[in-house]
Amino acid sequence: MSCEGDWAEWEEFVERLARDLAPALSRRLRRARFERLSGLGPPSEKLVYIYLASTEPQSFTTIRRGLDLSGKTVDKALRNLKDRGLVSLDGRFLYWIREMP
Repeated sequence: MSCEGDWAEWEEFVERLARDLAPALSRRLRRARFERLSGLGPPSEKLVYIYLASTEPQSFTTIRRGLDLSGKTVDKALRNLKDRGLVSLDGRFLYWIREMP
């Protein structure tokens, strides 16, 4: 068998595997995020976490505007989430949910 044929079979196998695993991984990720959510404090923290989980990455301003919360409320929520290691801020000043191992 040629190398091209072997490569095509492997590529098809990997695509099929990814397609089959994606739904299970997605459910596992959502479940883990929900479990973390239940351990958060004030409703504003939960709201910011849910917003980021569904729309990440986001800037401080887009979070504030999207949720129609005060800057002080969003700042406090993001600081608490960062302190717990649940959210990170990248070099472009965008917030992301950090996935736990």
